[in-house]
Amino acid sequence: MNDKNENWWRDSLEYSARTDVGMRRQNNQDSYCASPASTPRLYRSRGHLFVVADGMGAHAAGELASKLAATCVPQSYLKRTDQAPGDALRDAVLDAHETIKKRGASDPAFHDMGTTCDALAITPEGAFIGHVGDSRVYRARDRVVEQLTFDHSLVWEMKFYPTSHSAFRQLDHIPKNIITRSLGPTEDLKVDLEGPLELRPRDVFLLCSDGLSGKVKDEEIGQVMELFSPNDATETLVNLANLRGGPDNITVVVARVKSRPDMEALERERSKKDRAYSKRPPLKRGVILGIAAALIFALADVLCLVADVKFRGALCAGFTLALVASVVVAALGARKSRPTPKRDAEPEQRGAGPYARASAAPSEEFARELAKLCDELCGALLDNPNYEPDWDGVDRARSQARTALESKDYARAIRANVGVVNYLMREVRKYAEKARKTKRHELA
Repeated sequence: MNDKNENWWRDSLEYSARTDVGMRRQNNQDSYCASPASTPRLYRSRGHLFVVADGMGAHAAGELASKLAATCVPQSYLKRTDQAPGDALRDAVLDAHETIKKRGASDPAFHDMGTTCDALAITPEGAFIGHVGDSRVYRARDRVVEQLTFDHSLVWEMKFYPTSHSAFRQLDHIPKNIITRSLGPTEDLKVDLEGPLELRPRDVFLLCSDGLSGKVKDEEIGQVMELFSPNDATETLVNLANLRGGPDNITVVVARVKSRPDMEALERERSKKDRAYSKRPPLKRGVILGIAAALIFALADVLCLVADVKFRGALCAGFTLALVASVVVAALGARKSRPTPKRDAEPEQRGAGPYARASAAPSEEFARELAKLCDELCGALLDNPNYEPDWDGVDRARSQARTALESKDYARAIRANVGVVNYLMREVRKYAEKARKTKRHELA
């Protein structure tokens, strides 16, 4: 890494986050937090942090629960500087759980409110995940997408532990929205911890609520992660979920690893810290003991002046010895008072993921599915005179997609059709926003 790049720790990662209310909900109960490290020192100790939470309960309750999780987890995690990243992440999620539980108990309107929570920390040691609920974390690498978290849902519990639910015979009959673990209502909550997961350049991580995973297949998610930048990927995935009905809120965070952690730069930061400690004057214990020595000396001086002559020699000798001892202890105390920078130990591997895998290679099936969505979207907008997009540009892009599909260049076909979908959906949103402003103006 070039020394001239002062933002190397920040430039090692590219990310995007997006949340959407969906097509059927009145309010958004999802929340997220993207907290990249602001300094190399913070990156070395805590890394980059991302959180997604999907609230449950009455409208206001679920929204509050997810916001508390997205706020409390980063605050607690960043404060736990004396812990390893994985332990700090787990305990931060537990802190959020206690906060949500207390808030729910204090107000009947928020009784039994809860939320899922996925927290991803990308650190020099690797990636760590703290997980509760059925929101998910994925990783795409080398045209394979992996689900790194276990769904805490009744469906997944029965799928992986069928003997404990022998009363149910067919998974298709089980409601998919029943979760078995969440922040807030769950007693004796256990947080799943995954990591450290090795980081490689071009690794892509994705956190999402079930508003995405319930409508977009793993292999489709993986292809979007592999083919598009984080910003284009979040837009595409939100649009896909909405075009397939959007029955729930949709939240997506995508983070792409651009380069390996610069261990040489981290070591330089560590060395700077060591040198700073070595130049610091004696503090705390050394200062206190030095003051004590001075007080002892002053007291000895006074007592020697007022004492009887026959005891004066003994007093002076005793206080001289006490003074010498105090000075020695003060020096040792000052030396001990300088913090010794901790050396990173090899972190313990946690978790059993990945729990599912799928191909993320560009596929004919996904390319044709996108072409079908383009047909439907274009047809709907052509019949509506309120929309006036650049139809010539749309036709050119769709022609390129058809040519690519015929030549089996599925990656190019997917990119072209996604470009059309995202463009037309932006036009739809612009018109919807214009209509809302007009309605507000009329009401005013």
